[in-house]
Amino acid sequence: MMDRLAEINLEAHMHYLHPNRMPWDSCATEQELDFLSRSLIGSPGQEEKTIAYLYKELAQLAELEMHVSSVLVRVLAEIQSSPDSRLSRGEILYHALSCFAAEEVQHANTFYQYVRRLSGRDVKLLNNLFHERMELFQGDESPLVKLAALCATAYVGESIITVFERRMKTLDADRRFFFTNLLHYHGLDEARHIRSDHFVFDYVVPSLTQAELRRMHQIIEDTENLNTQLALGAAKQFKEEFNVDFTEENHSARVQLMLTQEFRRVVQGGDLIRKVDDGLNPSIQMLLCDFSRAPTVHSSLYI
Repeated sequence: MMDRLAEINLEAHMHYLHPNRMPWDSCATEQELDFLSRSLIGSPGQEEKTIAYLYKELAQLAELEMHVSSVLVRVLAEIQSSPDSRLSRGEILYHALSCFAAEEVQHANTFYQYVRRLSGRDVKLLNNLFHERMELFQGDESPLVKLAALCATAYVGESIITVFERRMKTLDADRRFFFTNLLHYHGLDEARHIRSDHFVFDYVVPSLTQAELRRMHQIIEDTENLNTQLALGAAKQFKEEFNVDFTEENHSARVQLMLTQEFRRVVQGGDLIRKVDDGLNPSIQMLLCDFSRAPTVHSSLYI
């Protein structure tokens, strides 16, 4: 079991996202913006709407990634002081979560750099609800309960951006455009995070007691409620900031909302936590085929 977790990060130092590897001068060229307009909004000439949409989504995502990293650091510290268990013996779990946490910080760093360079603006998300989200993980329950709840919520967003990565690579197979490369390098880390989530779903969640599962689901529900508040607040702020309704006639925004609702249902809707590809309904599989040319999200990572 632990060998499976150890294997995930064997090449993490070789395949990763870091802002210093990105060719920033090419992130907002005329050709790049045209590509983004066509591939995200669904039509040419929508550059301002595209920039506003990306700023909202990636700034919001950066805040969530900082939350993930912060909770992982807390879980690491609590595991160190918890009674020994099969999962926490030795360095394997500690190393896996440390890699996960460090990479999430760099994702937030990179995405915030990207939207600022893309837009030429420095807009802070006014109410990121960081303290409210962190407070959900301040209780005295087992750190494994917190880890399970965190992975179950983070996994939904990770699954969404995986679909978008595949879409961009479908439309830009040679990776000529900046955004495609940004999602490619992000996806190198994300594939490891998904596999770590799957490990938690397969081994950590089934080991929890009924009381611990109830507490896990409460944290999940409360986290998703705060994430929804964050999304609504960010949408309002950035619509006003950019003076454009970037959700109107936005193909990607429509697909993203449908996938988010379905992924939450599949992953979080049962007593345990399911992998997203284990319960997608046929209409969503058809949507995935149309949007990203594949009926699944992570099936290749089911190891």
